[in-house]
Amino acid sequence: MTRPRGVTLVECLAAIVVSGVLMAAAYALLLTGSRLARAESSLLDVRRNVRAAAGVLRAELQGVSADAGDLLAISDSAVTLRAQRGFGVVCAPPGVSSIVLDDSLLSLLRTIDPTKDVALVYADGNPLTSSDDRWLHATVTWVRRGACANGAAGTMLSLGGATIAADLADVGSGAPVRLYEVLEYRRYRDAAGLWWLGVRGPASGGGWTASSPIAGPLASRGGLVFRFTDTLGIATATPNEVAMVEVAVHVVAARAHAPGLVRQDSLVARIAVRGP
Repeated sequence: MTRPRGVTLVECLAAIVVSGVLMAAAYALLLTGSRLARAESSLLDVRRNVRAAAGVLRAELQGVSADAGDLLAISDSAVTLRAQRGFGVVCAPPGVSSIVLDDSLLSLLRTIDPTKDVALVYADGNPLTSSDDRWLHATVTWVRRGACANGAAGTMLSLGGATIAADLADVGSGAPVRLYEVLEYRRYRDAAGLWWLGVRGPASGGGWTASSPIAGPLASRGGLVFRFTDTLGIATATPNEVAMVEVAVHVVAARAHAPGLVRQDSLVARIAVRGP
């Protein structure tokens, strides 16, 4: 009877080597797959970021009127504007410093905020005082329930301003009211050295609040560029001449997920501002 032959040391070593090679190859495939998955996720984040940036700027800029002075300041890296947050109609004779808006005709993007909002009230010209049709600018000091002249539900706004009592004398029932907040959309650099599209508003003590990021990180060069043109398509630096805004946004991934691979995306949007 033949005795079974055992496994030699050479065969054991060969098996170990082959197993090690196969395991290394499998690990390399898993690592590459994981890196590619993270890279694709990063690319999706970049694409969402660049479209979010363009979407926010488009929504804000389409609602402004350069002729009405809604563009307060412009540059190649920032725009300061009156961002519309609501629209209403006066439904009762104004008080000394207050108006009532018809709730059935009141359209709001969010709740009226006296700490942020500015009211623009349309006043008809008065031949007796030689005043022209105009928009009155007033701060909102408080908001409460009110009643229209016909008894319908309304929202009362108390308005502030040096000449508000005299100005409201030219306002009648049916006058349109626009509610705004002042915002600055800008390119800024954070403490880590990354660039972002951010937004900030006026601080209560003067100056600006800290910027809140909207999209980014942006490319260090050309990450956010505004270009303003008039009705003839000529570049302008005068806010009330602006008819079109071109916004170029270039977003990059916060870090590369594979050697030599930087995920990025860009978008150029042309936005026509609203007429008078």
